[in-house]
Amino acid sequence: MRRSAVALVLAGVALAGCAERTPLPAPTLGPVVDDSATLVTGLAARADEQRSVRFRTETTMTGLRVDLDGGLLRAREGRLVSLRQDSSTDVVVLADAGYSRTDGGTWTRLDLADRAPVRADTTVAGLADEVDPASVVESLAGSLLVDKGDERLDGVPTRRYTLLVDLRVQAERTPDSSRRAQLLAAYESGFTASATVWVGPGDLPVRVEQVLRTLEDNVFQRTLHVFTDWNADIRVTAPVS
Repeated sequence: MRRSAVALVLAGVALAGCAERTPLPAPTLGPVVDDSATLVTGLAARADEQRSVRFRTETTMTGLRVDLDGGLLRAREGRLVSLRQDSSTDVVVLADAGYSRTDGGTWTRLDLADRAPVRADTTVAGLADEVDPASVVESLAGSLLVDKGDERLDGVPTRRYTLLVDLRVQAERTPDSSRRAQLLAAYESGFTASATVWVGPGDLPVRVEQVLRTLEDNVFQRTLHVFTDWNADIRVTAPVS
């Protein structure tokens, strides 16, 4: 249950220094992968080994675009997230609670089971799965690899993999009941989904694009995840009274 807002200020809780720094990935591309299971398992495991990452997510649906950007830190307490939606709503997710504010106003404490203030289809606790590169890639399990090739992104060599996504399997693997119901409804309505994954040096995902199309093959939703600054000195600050 959401508790009433209290006067909160940002405290410099430097949680970024509480775990040993992970070595940066080698500046070379790994071998080509020939099946989706190997691709998803390998990328998720490699991403999960990294201590921190910056993310940017763009979701466009029926002409409406929502942008999220921030950082994720793997600490002893769990996955800690600090993000902003559309330059207006700030959210901090810690191991035991979440906090949000709008337009620089007063911070409000949230229970982890509350609906996320920036994503109506997930909880505060579920926000980490929405931006964690390991979780984003794992959501593509059961997909069919249909194309692959080399491509440079911002001057950096990457390997591009295109997959056909099984919405039913994706729904079964989704822990949030609201999101699971949406995916099953899309599957039953004949929607199709595809994903493109760009793999950079160190076998790490640098970009993941997912597209949901209607039965008439019109784009219904497009989500683009961009991951940068692996193992950067990301600090998640906790609002305290």
